[in-house]
Amino acid sequence: MNKKSISSVFLWIILYLTNKIVHAQSEIYISVPQPEYPYTLPKDFEKKYSDLNWEYFQKIAKDNPILKDEDFVIKFLFFNYSWWEGSYANLEKSFVKFLGEDGFDFMVMDDRIFFDDLGIMSATYVPYYVDIDYPSLTLLMDYKDYINDEEMDFHDPKQYKEGKYDGHIYGLPFDIDFDGLYYYNNNEKAKSIVENISDKTWDDLVDELNSPPSAPLKVALNVDTDLLGFFVEYINNHRNFNKEYDSKFYDIFLNKTGDDLINNFYNLTQKYTDKKATRSTSLKRDQAFTAFTTENSTFLRGKASLYSILRDSLRVNDTEISFTLPPKKTTNLFHRYLVANKARVGKELSPKVFAEIAKILTSKEMQLFRAETFGGIPTFDLKKKDSDDQIKIYCDEFPMMCEYLETMNKIYIKEIFNPSKYAVPYFEVECFLPLKIRYYLESGKQEDFDVIKHVLYSIKYLVTNGEGFSWYIFFSIVCIIISLAISYGTIYFTNKFKDHPSIKIISPSFCNMIVFGSSMSLIKPLFRLPPYSYFKIRFVLIYNTINYGLIFIPMFVVTYRIFRIYKVKTFLSKSLTNKRLMIITIVLISLSTIYRMVIAFTSKVYYKMVGGIRESRMPYIYYSNNKIDSDIYFTYNNIIFIALIFMIICTGSFSKKFGDICYVFVVFLINVNDFMINFMITIFDEGVFFKFFFLLTIYNDIMVLFCIYFLVGSRVLNILINPKYDNVRGSSVDLRKYISLNFSLFTAKTLINSNKTNKNSTLRSNRESNTSTLKSNTVI
Repeated sequence: MNKKSISSVFLWIILYLTNKIVHAQSEIYISVPQPEYPYTLPKDFEKKYSDLNWEYFQKIAKDNPILKDEDFVIKFLFFNYSWWEGSYANLEKSFVKFLGEDGFDFMVMDDRIFFDDLGIMSATYVPYYVDIDYPSLTLLMDYKDYINDEEMDFHDPKQYKEGKYDGHIYGLPFDIDFDGLYYYNNNEKAKSIVENISDKTWDDLVDELNSPPSAPLKVALNVDTDLLGFFVEYINNHRNFNKEYDSKFYDIFLNKTGDDLINNFYNLTQKYTDKKATRSTSLKRDQAFTAFTTENSTFLRGKASLYSILRDSLRVNDTEISFTLPPKKTTNLFHRYLVANKARVGKELSPKVFAEIAKILTSKEMQLFRAETFGGIPTFDLKKKDSDDQIKIYCDEFPMMCEYLETMNKIYIKEIFNPSKYAVPYFEVECFLPLKIRYYLESGKQEDFDVIKHVLYSIKYLVTNGEGFSWYIFFSIVCIIISLAISYGTIYFTNKFKDHPSIKIISPSFCNMIVFGSSMSLIKPLFRLPPYSYFKIRFVLIYNTINYGLIFIPMFVVTYRIFRIYKVKTFLSKSLTNKRLMIITIVLISLSTIYRMVIAFTSKVYYKMVGGIRESRMPYIYYSNNKIDSDIYFTYNNIIFIALIFMIICTGSFSKKFGDICYVFVVFLINVNDFMINFMITIFDEGVFFKFFFLLTIYNDIMVLFCIYFLVGSRVLNILINPKYDNVRGSSVDLRKYISLNFSLFTAKTLINSNKTNKNSTLRSNRESNTSTLKSNTVI
């Protein structure tokens, strides 16, 4: 074979391999939560789950016009929840990692994780653990452009609605689940308890188990989500946590009734653990399962979706197990959603294909298939079971599950811990509340009980919106109103005396702009109080821009106005008249305001927290372009500051006197004051906040009024106190005598006497001149 033939063969091999690589079949990986008790699963259950789901998917999608030309295969992988040892923060970190570029294409996500970071008040600790403020919105694909609501009307309306946020669709309902109790059919005591389970509480159940002959109970609370779910389930036995039933339901946690319920929950765990709560709080799921299979526990608390698997795998003396709802038929309902990894969308398959895959995986056909094959519970709207054939088929095949779904008292745990608009995101609830409950159950100490109460309070309330009316806030507002009256009075008198040389020298129109801008600072502490909203964040951003613009820009212009009185020709052109300076001032303020408006309405805005539910929560505004915008503002502020200093240096021999009239001190004072207000307001907890807010308001009022006095107030005061001083008029007055801002009453009297002396000298000179002229005429 010659070299040419060898080269041709080699080239064809390269082309063939390249074609194979380019047209390689895409693999779609979907993470699915592993069942609670994986040791009960049949051999190769995960592979069977993946293969059968993929086969049925192909059957449904074979004529789909969007997918017919796509070459891919779907593989389901179980995610083991047991490894994270109950740490909800670690679970969140895992999900964020799995939603990276090298992660899964889709995930089936529990609603406790899904959107657990969202709220107008951001989660303090989410960025700490995952380095992202809002991972749900950052990492998940939006299905909105590919999903019609009409196509989704077979889903439970509530579950479908909760897959949306701000009009966007980030999750499609995949399945549901709920907690219940498993028991053996040959256990007479269990059967007698279950007969009237809807009338019993958990207290009744434990008391019956403890009555002779006593029967054991093992409840695994090692996992934080299980502990919190059990706690809420118990509380719901005694109080209905339903917003429709009682809009103030959460306040039960904060009053004496809540104290009793928490203590009673502690007593419950003491009863079934023989006063050793760690037997439950440290008990793992697999240990509870083992206790149940060896008949060392009367009941096994577990998910309803395991029923078909456990029924087939657990038998004692050929006795099957049964499943029932918990006491009072009250149980936690879990919604699971199919979410798409935004980082993977478009890598191999288009967003449209991703959305179509999601629609098929969550379709009625697929959900019914998973129910029949693996015991999954569909997300169907059971109100349509008489009108929808497939929903009817499910209820005919699984009548017990349908009955339970229709009759149970549903607990939506995220709703319980979202009692107000300003509530903490659910992430922090799961991170810290179960931990504090665990400490109390194990210790029984009052300090641990008090921590639970504090956490429950902080979930609902911020430092700034505690319960009830505050006289301190009322008096703070009164002080601000009085200070505003003084500020506007200063503006009025400045305008009234605008032709007086001591006012004229400082350009009254510009000075009034500065005073008005300073008066805006009086109101700013109130912005730290509720109500809070996205609109308020944008309003405050624009308000602050106008506030600083009205202070700094006219301040620079006034400084230049005084600067020109000394006729320093080397700095700026004489062509800049007051009128032109005013136009420039208005233009600059308008441009900065327009810029900030663009930033405010194009950025994602929200409140960040100082502190968290373990301490106290104080909100402050934040927005997505905050860093760049802050750098621009810092540069702008420094330019003004440096320019003012530059003018001082350029005055040469007048620098000492110019230092008296420059505004560098005021600029410095305003910035320090804002820093102090923003810092001090964040360090107080709810016990003393309102008292210190009142003191902080007084401090802010004094500082702002001092700046106004320093700028123009002293001059107005001198004119008002010295009526004769108001008569100083005329073009012959030397304006440079009126430049000093350190304008005391002594200075005023000195100037009055000086002007009187000048006036008398002028009259004497005129009389002498007239006398000389008269004598000259007489001689002639």
